[in-house]
Amino acid sequence: MSPYELRRATPADAEAIARTMELGFDGYREFAPKRWIPPEVSAEGFRTRLEDDAVWCQVGLADGEMAGHVAFMPAALHGTSPDDGNPLLAHFWQLFVREPHWGTGLARDLHANALEAAEERGFETVRLYAAEAQLRARAFYEREGWVQSGEPFLEESFGMPLVEYRISLPRRTR
Repeated sequence: MSPYELRRATPADAEAIARTMELGFDGYREFAPKRWIPPEVSAEGFRTRLEDDAVWCQVGLADGEMAGHVAFMPAALHGTSPDDGNPLLAHFWQLFVREPHWGTGLARDLHANALEAAEERGFETVRLYAAEAQLRARAFYEREGWVQSGEPFLEESFGMPLVEYRISLPRRTR
C-alpha cells in the first residue's frame, strides 16, 4: 500500500503546487545555463488552469502535505506549441515531486495515473517537453516508454533547449 494519498487537484491546491514547481525549477540550476532565470510560477495562473475541466491534475500528499503533482491538458490548450491539428493529442504538462519523495515510487504512480486518465479521456498520443540537460527526468520518461521525437530545440521563453517526447496510449478503451 502506498504511503501517499493520491487525489484530483482542486483550485485550493494551487499555492502548494506552485511551491512544488518553484522547488523543482530551483533544481534546474544544477544544469541550466549560468544566467538562466526560472519561469515565473503563478499560483493564480495554476488556479485558473485547475478551474478548467479540460485540465487534469492529480496531487500526491504525504501526511496531508504536498509531495508532488502531475498534470496534462489537450495539446491545443498548451499555448506555446502547436497541436498538429490533432484533437487526440494531449500535452503532459507537468510532473514534479519534491526531493524528499524522490525514489519512493510517487512519480511512477502519478505518471501512470495521468496516462490512464488521458486514455480515458480519449487521447491516443501524449507529448511532453523536458529540458535537454535534465538527464534524471529524461531517463525516467524513457524507462516509462516515452520516445524522443525530433531534435532538441531552444524554447526562448524557457531559456534552454528542450526535447520533445511522445508516447502512444493503448487502445483498451476504444
